[in-house]
Amino acid sequence: MLKEDVISQKLAAYDDAFDFYMDRGRMPDGVPSDDLLGGFMQQAINENPQLNSQDPVWKDILKEEILSFIEAMLKLFEPVEEQYRQEKNLIQVFTKGNIDKKRELWPKVYSTIKQQFKPEEVNIDGYVQQFKDSDPESVFGPLVKDWDTACDHRLTEYEAACIEKNKAYWEQSIREHGNTDYRERKKIQKMFYSYPQMVEIVNMIGREKPQREDEKDETIRRYLPLLPSPPTPAVDVEEVTNGNNLQHVLPIETAILAGHQTESLFYYRYAMGQLQLFANKPKMESRMKVEQTKKKEPRLEKGPIIVSIDTSGSMFGRHIELATCLLRQLLQMAKKQKRKCFLISFSVRAQSIDLSKPGAWKRLDAFLGDYYSGGTDGNEMLKAGIKMLNSEKYAMADMLIISDFIFEPPNGCVSQFMQEERQKGTRFYGLQIGNDSHEYEKVLDKIWQIRK
Repeated sequence: MLKEDVISQKLAAYDDAFDFYMDRGRMPDGVPSDDLLGGFMQQAINENPQLNSQDPVWKDILKEEILSFIEAMLKLFEPVEEQYRQEKNLIQVFTKGNIDKKRELWPKVYSTIKQQFKPEEVNIDGYVQQFKDSDPESVFGPLVKDWDTACDHRLTEYEAACIEKNKAYWEQSIREHGNTDYRERKKIQKMFYSYPQMVEIVNMIGREKPQREDEKDETIRRYLPLLPSPPTPAVDVEEVTNGNNLQHVLPIETAILAGHQTESLFYYRYAMGQLQLFANKPKMESRMKVEQTKKKEPRLEKGPIIVSIDTSGSMFGRHIELATCLLRQLLQMAKKQKRKCFLISFSVRAQSIDLSKPGAWKRLDAFLGDYYSGGTDGNEMLKAGIKMLNSEKYAMADMLIISDFIFEPPNGCVSQFMQEERQKGTRFYGLQIGNDSHEYEKVLDKIWQIRK
């Protein structure tokens, strides 16, 4: 396995550990009590007063900063851990070997211990003296035990020193940039809620409720509001659940809405489908005008997400600001639902990045920062998306295109590929930022528009 993949796996475990600790006040069983980075995470959470505000933005900022620090530490640890693994393997081979194997390995063992450890850690010369007067097998046991212990201690000592040395820089950085990041996130959040089109997109792709077999496929018709039935009587309430049905919210949620300082938290929870609701089974009595549905096709309830963002010159400025705003909300929803998320930026050629890995925000900013030039090749963009759809990890994904759509519709070959993916359960959505007419309304399953 590649070093990058090993670090990514470890980061993913710490990502989950953060959420687990925030929910339950303890680390998951998969993180040992003596784990140094896990200990750093606990301390950082416990000593951060902003988390008491119950504002999820602070939680996101702290999580990203902690994971960024952990990622840096893991990269520092890797060379020493590789040496550690090699030495532990040597210890194991030496221990299990017969006397002839031990004699064969002895020059390497002696040289390794002599170079790596002080006499007070492993007195190798003292053990050599014991060989003259004792049975070698009786000496090897204590020698290997001292060597193994010293090897573990050296790694722990190195990693603890690295954390302690760099922790002060991290604490200074969070103090200097935390408030700035918070204000920027709140600005983005406010922008998101001011465009109902973006809220609808997140809700649709989020698929908070599973579809019934007898329901029409909502993803291939116009997104129109439902007319709900009257509220379910209290006797029909079975449990408390999560969602965004305002007719069934708990009183505590309306109290959050009423508070000036917590109002934004209510809207955030509403958009993400996190409001606490009385569980019931409401019936939809009627629907506003609905377009004809297409033939039913297989669907995943919650598949992966692929987002394609147009980074051509025509998208520079306000356009890409809106696109990034929506992308951040989609990524947040995907992380909550444990769904894969992949970003394709396209202009003359397509570039891609996996946003499912921890530290997505920082990588996203760096990824999008150097573009916005040239024209747009829509076919290349769609080909890149279809290529992802043909991988096992992103099969039957939701695909969203964010663009001004100032480019030609897909050719016949690409259109055929899109139809084949639809048969597998994929849905193609679009958000147009701009006023230009285009033919993608006939190509995509659903498209929203934000006019200039």
